Amino acid sequence: MYRLALPIIILRKTGSAYHAATAFGVSFVPWIFFSLIGGVIADNCSKRKTLIIGNMLAAVFSCFVLLSLSTEHIDFSLMYLAIFLLASIDPLIHPSFQSIIPEIISRDDYAKSNALIQTIDNMLTILGPLLGGSIVALVNGLNALWFDVISFIISASILYCLPSDRRVNKNKISLTIFKKDILDGLVYSIHQKVILSGSLMFFVTNFALNMFEANYIFYMTKELGYPLIDATVSLSLGGIGALAAGPISTHIIKRFPAGFILSLSTFSAGISTLLLLINTSYLYIGIVLGLVSFFGTINVITYFTLRQRTVPYEKLGRVVAITRMLSYASIPIGSWFGGVLLNNGISMFWVILIAGLLRAAAGVCAGVSPLGREK
Repeated sequence: MYRLALPIIILRKTGSAYHAATAFGVSFVPWIFFSLIGGVIADNCSKRKTLIIGNMLAAVFSCFVLLSLSTEHIDFSLMYLAIFLLASIDPLIHPSFQSIIPEIISRDDYAKSNALIQTIDNMLTILGPLLGGSIVALVNGLNALWFDVISFIISASILYCLPSDRRVNKNKISLTIFKKDILDGLVYSIHQKVILSGSLMFFVTNFALNMFEANYIFYMTKELGYPLIDATVSLSLGGIGALAAGPISTHIIKRFPAGFILSLSTFSAGISTLLLLINTSYLYIGIVLGLVSFFGTINVITYFTLRQRTVPYEKLGRVVAITRMLSYASIPIGSWFGGVLLNNGISMFWVILIAGLLRAAAGVCAGVSPLGREK
């Protein structure tokens, strides 16, 4: 709902594709600044408490976003600050989320648990746009964002059901420990060529993906002229492919080498993206987005499982943070670049073409890297 409401509010108040795409990109900038801090927190503090506190803070910052958007004329400095603060929570708590899985799940079930998490997430990808688009249409974008506030409060409540941490490092985080842990995590991530190759692959992939994704609402509603409901139907159709990939990925991971799956799925997602150039029917776009998300979801589940199986538990939080920081660093750049192209009169045709070719090339490069040789 947030991903739908935010660009709709900005487009309606300003008509600017640049600000809509930039706002999307700004939400990923904190991954560059706070990922390492989140990794150290995950490896030294209670992951359960970190997740609960993070969601409560997200509820507070969501209210700040609402306040920044409620004026007749948007103060962009205030808006970008609010979005930045809300987005800062995710990199601080995501390493705890990823690294808590080996703590509560047996090793043989890593792939199954990652697939289940992605399946639930993808179910929301299908239902979210339909429900969110309806709510945005009925109560307008600003009021819809109150549901975002409520969702964080509910999430914090649910997280109390998690079992208490069994392997919490009792050391307090000092500046010395912080520096040592970050350096240790960086050295490990750089020397593990498979992990590093995967991060670089996702760097290019995320740049390409967000050239299009950050400008999706603009493309559908402004360039193609579809009503919001058609755009949300198309987005929901895209989620079906991701939903199907969840249970399938568990079987694929058991039968094929991780490197082969990662390189092939990345290449296939890039080639699938180019299919968007053939037809502009909103139903066709939804089907193609479903194909892209199918390969993308298999890609993510495979990499998460590979990382959890190969990285020592005591380093996992920092490695998750470092690899996510590197792979997410390209998202704001890709979002901004796509918005600049559109703002300068370049059609979405070229944005899609560049994005598809880049993603396919990332798959080819991954196949000949140490990642592609990973069993």
